[in-house]
Amino acid sequence: MLQEYLSTFQEMGVAAYGIVAQRPEKVRQYMADHGPSLPILIDADRAVTKRYGVYHPFGFDAFRIARPSTFLIGLDGKVCFVYVGENQNDRPHPQTILAELRKLRA
Repeated sequence: MLQEYLSTFQEMGVAAYGIVAQRPEKVRQYMADHGPSLPILIDADRAVTKRYGVYHPFGFDAFRIARPSTFLIGLDGKVCFVYVGENQNDRPHPQTILAELRKLRA
C-alpha cells in the first residue's frame, strides 16, 4: 500500500527509506525475489533499531527484529512523528503519513 504513495511523497520532497534489522544475505535474497519499492538500509547489528527504541527481542510474531515503525525526520534532524506498530502487521496508513507531512509543511 505504501508503494502507491511513494511518488506523492517524492513530489513533496520527502526521501523514504526502509531500515531492515536482519542479516544482509536474507535481505539481499528477499530483494532479489521481490525487488525494492524504496531504498533499503540494512541494520544487521540492530544498532539503529535499538537506538530508536524499536528493537523487538522476542514476541509471538517476531524474534530479534524491529517493530514496524515510521519516523518522520525534519531537515533539522529532529524527529517530528513516530508510529511504532504493536505487531509485524501494524503499520500506519499512508494517508496518516501524508497528513503528518502536510502538517510539517504548514
